Amino acid sequence: MTQHLRRRLSNFRSLRVFLTVYETGSITKAANQLNLTQPTVSIQLRQLSDLIDMPLYQIVGKRIVFTQAADILAKYSEELFNTLDRLEIDLADLKQLKAGTLKVAVVTSAKYFIPHLLGSFCQCYPLVDIDLKVANREKILSRYQQGRDDLYLFSHLEPDMPPFATRFLPNRLYPIAPTGHPLTLQKEISPKSLLQYPWLSRELGSGTRHAIDQHFKTLNITFNPQLVIESNEAIKHCVMAGMGLAILSEYALKESIDNQFELLSVKSFPITTYWHIVKPPHRHETPLSKAFIKHVTDNI
Repeated sequence: MTQHLRRRLSNFRSLRVFLTVYETGSITKAANQLNLTQPTVSIQLRQLSDLIDMPLYQIVGKRIVFTQAADILAKYSEELFNTLDRLEIDLADLKQLKAGTLKVAVVTSAKYFIPHLLGSFCQCYPLVDIDLKVANREKILSRYQQGRDDLYLFSHLEPDMPPFATRFLPNRLYPIAPTGHPLTLQKEISPKSLLQYPWLSRELGSGTRHAIDQHFKTLNITFNPQLVIESNEAIKHCVMAGMGLAILSEYALKESIDNQFELLSVKSFPITTYWHIVKPPHRHETPLSKAFIKHVTDNI
């Protein structure tokens, strides 16, 4: 490159288009998300590729395979936009506007209550935009490790998280059975007596599954679910269909069809864990993230 890249890159539009394609893995999805045509997105990518004098991707079958140059460009593009976001927030904070974008990433089990927390926060700070990501624990952990968001919500903390975590909400887990199941007529059920029935459970690695495994471990009981499902909604429907018992968060159970299943009265239950707001250790803490943590802890 005969000129400095910053002189040749006259605006950030092509970088935003590229980063959207990189994150979605699809030109079509990126075009829909950006409200652009597919040819426009392709032209932006080609121009950016010409600018850095290196290819950004190849088409293998119907799939985009990004080059090493694209991986590097995505890393620095995200850092650039994060810096611009911090600049916007800090300048707005000087004017006491608390404007800008708050990036929050949560595991799927938090989807039942996070809209209420964000909704009340936005009422207090109407100039704030929210960028919310909801995914399974593995994907949110990956985002946390890369420091891609301002705040994260987890029920189960990794060993490095406690210094950066704020506990704010109890998360009780209850055993359930379909309506009419023999166990629904019993009181003070022994945990061991549950083992004769088939179990449905979230996947290994999820916060709910970790809490269940740890609880049964303290009872010297081996928990072996017959069916593993990566969705609370699917688990509830399987329970209603009589396929087995399950243990779910009270927040997942609130969003349920009445009279389709019942809570079981089991000794040592419910399992009580907690939700935590976690700050990424290597990302600048913004005034907005501080305001959100204070808002949540003051209003729970």
